[in-house]
Amino acid sequence: MYIFILLNLLMAFVLKNDNIIRTVFLSDYALYLGESLLVVILIATGIKFRQINYKLRYDLFAVGALLIWFAYWPPFFRQDSPLFYIYPLYFALITALFALVFIKKPEQIKRDERAWLQWLSDTGRFNPFIIMVCVAISLFLPQQFMLFPLTVSLLVMRFALACCLDNE
Repeated sequence: MYIFILLNLLMAFVLKNDNIIRTVFLSDYALYLGESLLVVILIATGIKFRQINYKLRYDLFAVGALLIWFAYWPPFFRQDSPLFYIYPLYFALITALFALVFIKKPEQIKRDERAWLQWLSDTGRFNPFIIMVCVAISLFLPQQFMLFPLTVSLLVMRFALACCLDNE
């Protein structure tokens, strides 16, 4: 989820100042782009469209959610709320941490561990479609401001599980 990490770092460091990039991210165009990405990837995941690699699907979905979050939430909070600088840092950190620590090549995972991870994936406890729907719902509940980072964290965990199994 390299695009997601880079966009989070951009939001955390560059967008802190009032500049043209911040205006673009707060515009309706960013909101529409995020909504489009969210809907297209949600549909592709729902119908199990295999033409788009699962890693790219997770990345584009997370980017779309981030664009919607940054464009939709500011009116609900006071100006220069630390929420808009802390969450992107958290998202970048948690995604990088999971990518570096927990994602292993399938050959490096023991057979019984792989079987357990596959069982965990197949039981539906970490169904990617349901997690993506929860992320989308949490975007439109700014009153519950802790719900969005929680669901994005679940999405990152599901991404790590999919990478370890090398499938969705």
